[in-house]
Amino acid sequence: MAKDAEHVLELGAGTGAVTQALSQVVDVEKLQVVELQKNLAASLTEKYPDLMVLQAAAHHALDNYPQHSSVAIVSSLPFRSLPPAIKTLTINSLLVFLNASPGSLLIQYTYGLGAPFAVPADFKWQQVKWIFANFPPACIWVLSKTADRPIVGPAPSIQRSSVARLRAPTEAEDLKKLM
Repeated sequence: MAKDAEHVLELGAGTGAVTQALSQVVDVEKLQVVELQKNLAASLTEKYPDLMVLQAAAHHALDNYPQHSSVAIVSSLPFRSLPPAIKTLTINSLLVFLNASPGSLLIQYTYGLGAPFAVPADFKWQQVKWIFANFPPACIWVLSKTADRPIVGPAPSIQRSSVARLRAPTEAEDLKKLM
């Protein structure tokens, strides 16, 4: 899936386990890596000098990422444990991005039962694979727009401006908790 996309954006790269796998199947020119924590981003830059590594919050990276016809967003973000404001902003940015970029999808690694987060009816989660070699076992989910319900502009529940107004005051505090 990711290797066939025009561009690949990895969110929450951490120590680079997924980055390493992606770098083996995706052209370096097509891959951009995002990591919030400064020390991890620096380590990734050192480990993968040919990759574009951005030290930023995922929602900021998504809000500023150029829209393409086919972007595979690969994420290991821990949605179940993110602070509420960051979780809301990140999910909102993902849905707005996927809505505006036809053919794009989110490939989400998660640890737990059930879809990583709730989505509007215009989107669909598909459970793709369990990885039992991990402890705890990891599950891969893919999020895309549903083919039978084309979206004409963002749904009211995912408009960036309304969420930003509601959540912006706590964003800085939540980011400090993660860094």
